[in-house]
Amino acid sequence: MVNPRPQVAALKPYHLPDVKASIILSANESPYNLPQTIIDEIKSGFDKIAYNRYPDPLSLEVREIIGKHYGLGLENVFVGNGGDEVILNLYLAYGGHGRSAIIFEPMFEVYRITGQMTGTEMISILRSPDDLTAVNVISQTYGMPADLIFLCSPNNPTGDTVPVGKIEELLNNTQALVVIDEAYAEFSGQTALPLLSKYSNLAILRTFSKAFSLAGLRAGYLLASKEVIGDLLKVKLFFNFNKLSQFITKVAFLNRNIFEEKIKVILDERERLYSELIKINQIRVYPSSANYILFRTKRDALLVWQDLLSRGILVRNCSNQPLLENCLRVTVGTPEENDIFLDALREVV
Repeated sequence: MVNPRPQVAALKPYHLPDVKASIILSANESPYNLPQTIIDEIKSGFDKIAYNRYPDPLSLEVREIIGKHYGLGLENVFVGNGGDEVILNLYLAYGGHGRSAIIFEPMFEVYRITGQMTGTEMISILRSPDDLTAVNVISQTYGMPADLIFLCSPNNPTGDTVPVGKIEELLNNTQALVVIDEAYAEFSGQTALPLLSKYSNLAILRTFSKAFSLAGLRAGYLLASKEVIGDLLKVKLFFNFNKLSQFITKVAFLNRNIFEEKIKVILDERERLYSELIKINQIRVYPSSANYILFRTKRDALLVWQDLLSRGILVRNCSNQPLLENCLRVTVGTPEENDIFLDALREVV
């Protein structure tokens, strides 16, 4: 029998439950498909693509468009198949055997799993147990030897942000590459982008999966110094970003203003959903700056999850993560979906 590397043998696959539901509020996707004007533009370009030819291995046009928007050059932009591939490439470039990465748990589980997969030593720092925020524990890393530090803002699944001033303080107190995951920045109104020109050890991760309604495409990008981007270009698969992905992300990014209306609807619904949830005595609700809300139930979370599913509603059970016993996370859906969820939750808790 052929055996995998010990790090792989010890891993538990990152799989979501294969269940069916009529209302899906579990994966932090946008509840809205692409705007029809963008779909029409995408369709009109399909017959102009030379499918028999390989894509641009450096995704130059997409990187240039993204960089120009942020006042950067294409040498400051890396693109990949969702944030997941970008995270993997960060570990391939800066992690591995004999190297370490710091994470603040609970957070997006892919960071820990990918680190373990690449043989990187994972240093886990628990967030504050009372409010699940990271702001008061970040100083534990100051001066700590590490090669990578991952910090999500807003954090998945807790929804909290880290003040930009605190991020700058961290950058001044570490030699590690600090990766700020801003997958949900469009919902928070906060970004570490102003720090990018000042700190060569800062990288900012963004995605098209959330606010841009393109979770099904798998497209993400990283903004960083040309040295960091150059290292990632060394380790990425040669044709890692296919022609369709390059074309569709270009269309979406150039028309990003069209998404503002739906983002506003999601933000309004987030506030309404939060205000209704805090009225339910049997749960504790955590404030969120993203497009989801975490809450803790007095009843067993698995039973609540199952009861919601029996009513056709799928949310995320987060109880397997540190500090999140009996916690569930609900994505902000359409107004109709949110009403159905609230009625069901009031019944089952």
